Amino acid sequence: MNTPGINHVILTVSDLAQSRKFYGDLLGFEINEVPMEHGMLYYFMVGSASVWLITHDKTPPGDRFSEFRIGLDHLAFTAPDKDAVHALADKLIAAGVDTKGAELFYGKWWYVAFRDPDNIQLEYWLNEPEGGEQTE
Repeated sequence: MNTPGINHVILTVSDLAQSRKFYGDLLGFEINEVPMEHGMLYYFMVGSASVWLITHDKTPPGDRFSEFRIGLDHLAFTAPDKDAVHALADKLIAAGVDTKGAELFYGKWWYVAFRDPDNIQLEYWLNEPEGGEQTE
């Protein structure tokens, strides 16, 4: 397969209104609504890719995301710099979101890991390693 990138990701959520607030109001993405005749859907853009939020009638009540099942482990967004990682960590902590705050992975890469309302693990990741080393 020859492809220039990812087109879209669809996240199944339990409560569209709650997810819209989390991704829109807290994380700051511009949320777009798809007209009701196509089902209740929201999406936001991340670069040239879209992330869609959807609910399904067949989703078991009370179901929660687990990265230990087959499928998605987590979704990572690219941070522009270390200050942005720390700023988001502080914002998440102030909002009561479960996170350990800004961390260093392998002593090199800054990131903050956190969970959305359905327990989907998200990361805000800085590609530039601490110390200015180049990544491959």
